[in-house]
Amino acid sequence: MAEYHLKPGKLGKKVIDAYQKTQQAFTDKFLEENPNSPSGYSLKTGDTARQVVNAYNKMEDGVVGAYKKVENAFVDAFLEKTDDDPSDPKAD
Repeated sequence: MAEYHLKPGKLGKKVIDAYQKTQQAFTDKFLEENPNSPSGYSLKTGDTARQVVNAYNKMEDGVVGAYKKVENAFVDAFLEKTDDDPSDPKAD
């Protein structure tokens, strides 16, 4: 049986090409071949590895910080604190 896939069109081809260039640049900059790794690559060590980890941590902090802001806004808008602690046996 024949297999099919969606034709990407002109815009799709540009997006795919841009993605592949970005992926290749990332691989060249931050990864090295490692036949013992399931992916066939491992992170370069030294200054490059520290730069990658620091960049990842900044992104992670930004995402977590944004989530916490949304969570806090939700709590402030829709919830109120009660004195009852369900885990406290004296609350009964």
